[in-house]
Amino acid sequence: MGFKENLREEMEFQDIKPKELSEKTGISVNTLRNYINAHDALSNIYSAVKIAKALNTTVEELVEGRKNLNEAQKSEAARKFLLIFTHLSDNDKKSVIALLEEMKRH
Repeated sequence: MGFKENLREEMEFQDIKPKELSEKTGISVNTLRNYINAHDALSNIYSAVKIAKALNTTVEELVEGRKNLNEAQKSEAARKFLLIFTHLSDNDKKSVIALLEEMKRH
């Protein structure tokens, strides 16, 4: 898969629409739709970096896919957990970690 497929897949996974990604990146909705539909090549690395940061991923993953990640990172459950976890407050993250550690002991 290429950039457009990986971008589309990541946006679908995170349930992010082009308008929301546009607001996060400052890239116009039309330009993002062109990237997703591959009417235009990605114009510059700065756009790719903005998109990757907004999606909490890397440019490499958007270009090459997730093939370099280990199996735990590839699992949908792990990806979903990480996505949710990154949006928690520091206090909530500590609580989740404590809960998981307690669950692991039993």
